[in-house]
Amino acid sequence: MVRINGVVKIAESVKKQLQQGLYPTEVDSLKAFVLRSLDTIEKICIEANDSPDCLPIRSRKAYYYLKNIDWHNLSLTERSLVEPPLITNASPTRTLRISNLVKTQKQIQGQLGQLQFNYSDSQFELIRQVLRDRTQEVDRICQENQLTPAALTSPSRKAYAWMKFLTDQNNLKAHIETHHKCKSLANAAMQTNRSAISEFQVTITNYNGLYKYKQNRLGTIDLQLSEGFIEAEDQILEAVIRMIFQGSNGQDKQLIRDFGNSERYSEIILELDLIADLDAELSQGKYYDLEVLFEAINQSYFAGEMVKPRLTWNKILTHRKLGHYEPLRDRVVISRTLDNSQVPQMVVELVLYHELLHKHHGAKCLNGKRMVHTPEFRRSERKFQHYQEAQQWIERSFAMVTR
Repeated sequence: MVRINGVVKIAESVKKQLQQGLYPTEVDSLKAFVLRSLDTIEKICIEANDSPDCLPIRSRKAYYYLKNIDWHNLSLTERSLVEPPLITNASPTRTLRISNLVKTQKQIQGQLGQLQFNYSDSQFELIRQVLRDRTQEVDRICQENQLTPAALTSPSRKAYAWMKFLTDQNNLKAHIETHHKCKSLANAAMQTNRSAISEFQVTITNYNGLYKYKQNRLGTIDLQLSEGFIEAEDQILEAVIRMIFQGSNGQDKQLIRDFGNSERYSEIILELDLIADLDAELSQGKYYDLEVLFEAINQSYFAGEMVKPRLTWNKILTHRKLGHYEPLRDRVVISRTLDNSQVPQMVVELVLYHELLHKHHGAKCLNGKRMVHTPEFRRSERKFQHYQEAQQWIERSFAMVTR
């Protein structure tokens, strides 16, 4: 896996400038900077016999954000090119600050960490209610200020997304189960290795990396694990614990890295990102209107009985991930990559239909693992009238696509 420092910072800087609005005279210089950055990233990947698709998740998303900027459809700030005004009333992008949000997250993490293996339904529901109450309060404050959670400061936005994610019953149960597994594996490792470690603490959270840990002088290990690990199989969690107690080894390192690149892990990270990162919900694209496409699909495949979810285009998704359904918000998000005159309508319809099937079928649990692409789901997907033709177009045009 190629690792390139600075890609995420470049994308964040460019995104901030675009959100604030550019003056017409600033477009060319910013575009040149972005193109130079993309060229550098691609050259480094070529030298490593790799491609940008193999970058770590955050760097990969940053790269494709830069790659997919529509330079012909920017939000520009009007001003005279001859004599700019000395004083401007233009205000920067608003940032919403909500006190104690991160503190609340840590309190809930503490409550989750104290749950015993035989926790009761009432304990579970109490924590879930706290999560619902706090996120609903944030939603209310955002609405009152005519903003979305995307306007929150970065730590608060991540805390909100994490709490919103865990309001889902299945996500919360998987989170608690993974926490207990890590504690159990760590306790067994301490006994087997006759370790000097006296205590093991684990926090599963909205963390940008895979995992990190530290050991203090009192013999306590604090492990911070990405929320994506709630989909991890036991052997992945065992590998993490071995790396902590027995030191780094190539086999476990590769096992963890492969999981970090898996669709299961990426789905959760993407869902966390999308919960709070959308600035606005726009179903009308430049070429395709998701509302119109939904009505046709609803009549053809769901007998007109599906309740319309929220529909929006988004740049977070790229040609690697063309669509996503968020059950927490009943929202379908489609990649702006598809809002293009060169993309056949049947392709956009297939991706939208695929995401609507996630709403229709929901998730199933098999051997304790969450499954969304069940055999029943795949049978329904193949009922799409132009399935083979549209799927072949996607495979030809977008390598390594996961939907």
